[in-house]
Amino acid sequence: MKWKIRLFPYENMDYKAAEAWLNRQAAKGWALERVWLSTIALFSSTDREDLRYCIDLHGKWEPTQEDGYFQLCSQAGWDYVAQVRSMSVFASRAVANPVPLQTDRNMEDKLYWRRAIRPAIFGSLLWLLVLLAIAAAVWLMGFRYREYLAALTPLLCSTSFLCWILGTVFCFLGLLWAIPAGILHWRRWKKAVEEDMPVPASHPVSARLLGHVQRLGGLMVRLYLLFCVVESFASLVVGYSGFDIAERRPEYREHPLVMAEDVGLDDTKVGYLSDDPVFSPLVQGEKYMEEVETENGVDVVWCERYTCLTEWYAKVVTHGLLGDTARINYRGCGIMNFRPARLGTDGGWSAREGSFLLLREGRTVALVGVQCLGGDSPDLTEPEQLQTILERLEMS
Repeated sequence: MKWKIRLFPYENMDYKAAEAWLNRQAAKGWALERVWLSTIALFSSTDREDLRYCIDLHGKWEPTQEDGYFQLCSQAGWDYVAQVRSMSVFASRAVANPVPLQTDRNMEDKLYWRRAIRPAIFGSLLWLLVLLAIAAAVWLMGFRYREYLAALTPLLCSTSFLCWILGTVFCFLGLLWAIPAGILHWRRWKKAVEEDMPVPASHPVSARLLGHVQRLGGLMVRLYLLFCVVESFASLVVGYSGFDIAERRPEYREHPLVMAEDVGLDDTKVGYLSDDPVFSPLVQGEKYMEEVETENGVDVVWCERYTCLTEWYAKVVTHGLLGDTARINYRGCGIMNFRPARLGTDGGWSAREGSFLLLREGRTVALVGVQCLGGDSPDLTEPEQLQTILERLEMS
């Protein structure tokens, strides 16, 4: 037996288009077996030439032999196949001449309004207002209470944030599209009823496209929740943090990172290091830190290096770093007010008399700094020192 899988994206108001699509599949020799997650349809090959499908708008139900609606459909010559949202899918029984499930146009008119059009228009409008209210609240928090917001840079470098943005966009577009589409469907339906004509199915491309947009919105939201959990524990698996550095430093020396010896510190005095890789479709890189014992105490070397998908997104990440370091204690470095500086890159900023640098060259962004817990911090903008840093970061 041959099988194939197709997407079933149709919304309730496009149930006539879904019915026509299933009948086209049947004409090609494919029978619907089941629908998973209200989206994934499984078909099997069939030799039946009389196979037809009918979709009725019906609330979610569990078909049983005692159920009156199930008995009515069975007596009419239809076998239940699947429930997709408010659409009950039926297939014609072999060697049978099934009668239409809906013969009362007034009843069908009421069902179509209650289970398809009304949720599409008023439900979408309600959710659209909720999204706009959330967006307004986020904007207000960012404008008036910036100091209470979390760091933006980790979000920009995470897959979960990308899924959240895409999910929000797709949900907004789907809801915005569903309102005029619902009105148009209702007007077309009323015209067909008045003229006593068969209800026309919507264009297959527009029906599938609307369904895909709304399904993608839901999928992205689910992926956002999944990656929130995955990324919360990812550093425990792929990162490193500890005092066992003998075998670690040679490995990291192969990475384009600034380390103790690159800023004039004794690499034999490094006692602790940590590394937190960053993997996302938009940004790849790592956050590196090591502690070096000195005569005056401990110096901490910071290095973050990101390679972004595009130069535009590198500018976005740079802007995020400038904002984060200016309003919060970013990664324990304290608040830093970066100022533009000529450092030989497309974008350059320095803070704390040159002990911290923010660099952008094309698609690459790097934050480098030395924090001295006792004594003076080195000036990383000195030409020879700066050249070493740029070479290590592969930004020269």
